[in-house]
Amino acid sequence: MRLKRTLASTVLVGAVAAPLLSTPPVMAAKDRPAPVLPKVAKEPTNVKVNASCKIQLQDPLPAPKAKADGRGEAMDGQQPDYARSYVRDPFLHAEVIQYRRWQWNAMYSSLDTKAKSKPDFLDTYRLQADAYQVNATYSEALSQLDQVLRRQPKDVHALATTSMIQYYLGNRPDYRCRMAHLAKTSPKAAKEMKSFLRFAETTMYANYGSQPQTDMKPEAIAVFGQSPKSDGTPSAGLLTRLEKTKEMAERYPDAWIVLSGAAVKTPYAEADVMEKWLVEQGVNAGRIIKDDRARDTVGNAMGMVRIFQQYDIHDVLLVGTIQHLPRATTTTLALADRYGWELNVDTAGGGERPDPASQVGERQYTYVTAARAAGLYEKDDFAKFTKKK
Repeated sequence: MRLKRTLASTVLVGAVAAPLLSTPPVMAAKDRPAPVLPKVAKEPTNVKVNASCKIQLQDPLPAPKAKADGRGEAMDGQQPDYARSYVRDPFLHAEVIQYRRWQWNAMYSSLDTKAKSKPDFLDTYRLQADAYQVNATYSEALSQLDQVLRRQPKDVHALATTSMIQYYLGNRPDYRCRMAHLAKTSPKAAKEMKSFLRFAETTMYANYGSQPQTDMKPEAIAVFGQSPKSDGTPSAGLLTRLEKTKEMAERYPDAWIVLSGAAVKTPYAEADVMEKWLVEQGVNAGRIIKDDRARDTVGNAMGMVRIFQQYDIHDVLLVGTIQHLPRATTTTLALADRYGWELNVDTAGGGERPDPASQVGERQYTYVTAARAAGLYEKDDFAKFTKKK
């Protein structure tokens, strides 16, 4: 991953890795001047540590308390398809389907039983860790991946992913030790993970506010959805995004408006709710392009980037809440880089600027969603580092 960014806009140009579902045809990017590379990294990620250091493997932890279940079969077909690495495994297929339907209680209970019945079947631990990180239970995710490392100390996926977890949890000595072991096992994987961590930290700590920060005239205004009320009207959080979208649509009358969001927590697709509100407010329906399959921020990025490719869009204004924009922007740029699609990005957020002290969990979760988008998360994502020549 090669990152080029200015203070208020970002361009990512990089090699394409394995796609989240299937890679769309990549159109030729426009020629653009390269911005200046910024100074990065409050915490250096390239500290050299001797690989003879001892990784502090975590004691096994019980399964975390499951979140409330989602909408079950109604979520089939939404993006992304979680756990691609395990869906063809007969032993784990049922749990992957439960994962994609947000049937957390059944999934957690079944995987816990299977891990105890076959303690040396390592992909059970990986699938647990995958879901635990998605649900922001990081210590339990680390615990399960360390079960892999107890049995396979040179496992690239487990070393890389636990390095990232320890990095965003702030356990830097153990992060450096794990990274040193990863570098000894797979120098390319270590280099890519370090590059990703620098990129994620730089992007999420950029300046985000209520107004665009450049004079770029966007070709598209891309809006991240949020669940509406149970009656299909905009929730308070969604309304702040829509009011900002309307403001930006009036400022940039020639821009497409890309609306992304599926029927995640209610029967109403977020994209449909947003379209209805905007049209009622006088926005021309002919400007609107909808993605109604995105179940989460990674799904938003997938749908948006595919639309950008279809319409040959490179200059984009991302709209969300100010609180969500760092994660949304980091994830979208990571996904665009993975697809080899060049973006110039500015942002505008609705709502109040959050207290930085309240953002610790949001920052941690940004690493998770961005790693998923970048293709540095699942077991199969790391297969390219372990293939024999």
